Amino acid sequence: MTLKNYYPDYHEKYEYHGNTAIEVTREKNGVTIKRDWIFFDSVQEAQDFFYDNL
Repeated sequence: MTLKNYYPDYHEKYEYHGNTAIEVTREKNGVTIKRDWIFFDSVQEAQDFFYDNL
């Protein structure tokens, strides 16, 4: 699943692939300027974060 947030200078994309991590990618003018991962202790924690906070 993918969720995109748009801001005036860049946009962020959050991707959840059904595991214990969420990938965060920040792009500006079509160029990736940051890629990071948020790791959780369980699949349930990752799902809760993705569905409740994003």
